[in-house]
Amino acid sequence: MSPQPPQYVYWQRNDRMINYDDSRRDITIETTPGPRTQSRLIIREPQINDSGNYTCSASNTEPASIYVFVSKGKLPCQA
Repeated sequence: MSPQPPQYVYWQRNDRMINYDDSRRDITIETTPGPRTQSRLIIREPQINDSGNYTCSASNTEPASIYVFVSKGKLPCQA
């Protein structure tokens, strides 16, 4: 762990950077710098093709990865 907050936080899906993908207006990245910087990737209305290996990496830390599986489901019925 580095004592300084990272200058940049990068998000990738299957080794492709998604931070600056202008074709995806439904993706938001929120980064909160500090002694323990946090970054969140938010995908509104995810699709099946959003499944994959997501990696968050910063200039002065080890990357962290998670595999996300999106399945086709039904929304609950609202009365």
